[in-house]
Amino acid sequence: MLYFSILFISLSVIYALTLLFFRRGLRKLKAGKSKNQPKVSIVIAARNEEKHIHRCISAIINQKYPKHRFEIIVIDDRSEDRTAEIVKNLAIRYERIKLLQIHDTSPHLAPKKRAIDLGIRHATGDIIVTTDADCKPGPFWISTLMKYFEPSVGMVAGFNPYKIDNSKNNLFHQMLALDYFAMACVAAATAGLSFPISCSGGNLAYRKDVYFQIGGFRNISNWISGDDDFLLEQLREKTTWKIRYATNPKTFVSTEPPENVKAFIHQRIRYASKGRHYKLSVTLGLFSVYLLNFLLLLGLFLLLIIPQLWPVWLSAFTIKTLAEYTFLCNGQNLFQIKFHPSVFFLTALLHPIYIVLAGLIGQFANFQWKGENYSAQIKSKSTYLTTKANYFLNKKHS
Repeated sequence: MLYFSILFISLSVIYALTLLFFRRGLRKLKAGKSKNQPKVSIVIAARNEEKHIHRCISAIINQKYPKHRFEIIVIDDRSEDRTAEIVKNLAIRYERIKLLQIHDTSPHLAPKKRAIDLGIRHATGDIIVTTDADCKPGPFWISTLMKYFEPSVGMVAGFNPYKIDNSKNNLFHQMLALDYFAMACVAAATAGLSFPISCSGGNLAYRKDVYFQIGGFRNISNWISGDDDFLLEQLREKTTWKIRYATNPKTFVSTEPPENVKAFIHQRIRYASKGRHYKLSVTLGLFSVYLLNFLLLLGLFLLLIIPQLWPVWLSAFTIKTLAEYTFLCNGQNLFQIKFHPSVFFLTALLHPIYIVLAGLIGQFANFQWKGENYSAQIKSKSTYLTTKANYFLNKKHS
């Protein structure tokens, strides 16, 4: 009882102090000042995205960036719908669009990593920018993102918030948006502290030379998830390049939230499935957060048989919740995001449940993604192999 209480309170205090320290990281984030306009290759890995791909490409085509300085590379990864057809039709109108097609899977490289790698190997740009087919960037996305690429910068991570429109403006999606925003705040804060731990592939940019310098996805080829976080970790650990986090609203790229609870659960299991492969210090930090949430959940059951734990549980929950609320208030000022306190409080109550369940299930169970079932890793891990795929390079007809 005593040791449980000491551990419980200690973890909540350490967690609160960590978030207090992260606030310092948010304050250290700076605007980009580069005036260069490098050649940019936007790489989009797409599977069964006929509902979104046209909107995404249209938004990119209309970028306020010199037309001759960027190209769009779409990699159709075994789609069973009209994704490839839609891209082909757009490529007839715009010569800057390339369509590459993958028709099979590889035992050596996870599907999305394979698609992104293929796109990079066909890219002519100096800067690779990745996004997803269900994302919609604003017109100044590229031009503002490039300002962060000062000479010492090798990667720039961007904010990739959930888009909550009128049809999805319900409590469930507001809670998802807040939770996703919290993860972005941690990513931005750690970048400000010069030890970035996370990013989103829906809004990520890096130098093509840096990608090959660290060996691309060679050391992480068999992990289904992690084409963003693991790549960032490789760059952070193996090079002296700086990693920036873009906070200018013009760089934000909205994305579609999970449609329902089932999709959300599978998404979080996928995120959790790669937890064991992070650098040890990051893994230990994630485990500490998991343990705190586990104790909060366990404490609720223990209260039924040990009512004396009530002050301990309430103290730990209050410390954790107030620290998170204060941290996110700093984040909403930086990212110009607003959330209602009632949405936050309800999310804080449910947060331990999904953290514990998704974190546990993610280590053992399969998850669904893009209509397929996956485990955390593909079965065969090998050295990096150049993938083969058929591709179509469509030229504008005169």
